[in-house]
Amino acid sequence: MHKYRLLLTPIVMLLTACSQTAQYPIFTPQKPEIVFSDWYLRGIFNWWEAQPRYQLMSTKEGWYVDVELIADQQPYDFKFSNATWSTEQTCGSSYKGYAVSVNSDTVLTCGEYAENLQFTPIKTGVYRFTVKGKRASGIVLTVTKKP
Repeated sequence: MHKYRLLLTPIVMLLTACSQTAQYPIFTPQKPEIVFSDWYLRGIFNWWEAQPRYQLMSTKEGWYVDVELIADQQPYDFKFSNATWSTEQTCGSSYKGYAVSVNSDTVLTCGEYAENLQFTPIKTGVYRFTVKGKRASGIVLTVTKKP
């Protein structure tokens, strides 16, 4: 009987431990909201730098920046990001080379998989890049030609 008790005790302890259900909260990290006031339009037209003249400004229609572009049938690659290229504050396309059109809404992809967008101006001039929305519901870009 003593042999069985020595053998049975570890088995009972193991089964008791397996039957316990621990309740651990599931933690789903929330992505931070985009801080538009820290954003810059960054692309080949400014050597991808966070230059003050490309920092977004606020208006009642959203956040915008005006950029003078030359219409030479070549696309301009660009993204939006803060001064330090923080992954969570960088937004672009869901795939590389997505072509943005004038007066069309484009939903941005943010985070480590944000790829470059492309814009090919039809005429040389000043174009306004406007963004609005929230990460959860979608950040929308609209490019318009200034008169």
